[in-house]
Amino acid sequence: MSDAQKQAAREEAMRKLGMVIPPAGGAPAAKKPEASAAPAAEAKEEEGEDKEEFDMGSEADDDDMMAYMVEGGDEEEEEDDDLDDFLSDKPKKEPEAKDTREKRIAQELEDRKKATAKLDAERMAKKKAHEEWLASMDEETRQSYFAEQERQKRAHEEAQREQEMELQRQRLEEMKIKAGAAASSAAAGADKGKDDRMENKWSYQNSKLVAEAVERKGPKKTVREIHIQFPTKRVGAIIGKAGVNIKIIEGKSNAKLQIHKPKIEIGGPMPEETLVTIKGRPESVDKACETVNLVLAQFAAHRTAAKSAPKKK
Repeated sequence: MSDAQKQAAREEAMRKLGMVIPPAGGAPAAKKPEASAAPAAEAKEEEGEDKEEFDMGSEADDDDMMAYMVEGGDEEEEEDDDLDDFLSDKPKKEPEAKDTREKRIAQELEDRKKATAKLDAERMAKKKAHEEWLASMDEETRQSYFAEQERQKRAHEEAQREQEMELQRQRLEEMKIKAGAAASSAAAGADKGKDDRMENKWSYQNSKLVAEAVERKGPKKTVREIHIQFPTKRVGAIIGKAGVNIKIIEGKSNAKLQIHKPKIEIGGPMPEETLVTIKGRPESVDKACETVNLVLAQFAAHRTAAKSAPKKK
């Protein structure tokens, strides 16, 4: 594939995606007028999202296949990152010398003793001042003071009991409300919980991707990665000329597609199947599989129409 052909394919892909093609001289592309862009955007919306045009004219050539394939790949799902890899990169703390450590510990113990002695002295001073203040009163005033202290203590205890009883009443009321709500929505909640545990398991069958609802093992992940074995002869259609189709699939679904290079033995034939990895949010992965089906269906229809068309003499 020559450079001119690759450039033409890129321009065709940009045109289908609604992008502005830069001029050949390298000058900045002029902005399209908003008035002329509006009718085109409205027309696209009327056609519908699923009717976005893919490049059905020809499959990806060898250069495109090499550009969009990655080395290796297996069918095991990605595990969570090991935190040990991150922790091992932290700078290690220098070991403290023995004499320095002993001095530090001795200083800390001394500081604690001083702080404790200071608190004890303050408590003793306050206690002594209070006793002297009581001794300065006459008997009647002292008894009146003690009676007032006892009254305040009982009032405080009574306020605490009332507060605890009010909290207990509020908790009982909340429990009744929750119990009533749980009883009214028990069946709906059970069905919803079952739906939350289901996910689509995708596989290639009868020239398309088929989803099977299965119960998820383990907690729901924010990012999902699936592995599908595709017929190698269909991979070119998924990639498209100059990668047009795979870019559209990723753009429509916000998922990432990886085409793994098949392992070919020296002198051996091309494997019949190629591993494709799709990674993204669960809904993005499902959307990507649906878009792949659209590509395969349009490609098959294009091939059928091309075969049935009368040959030019």
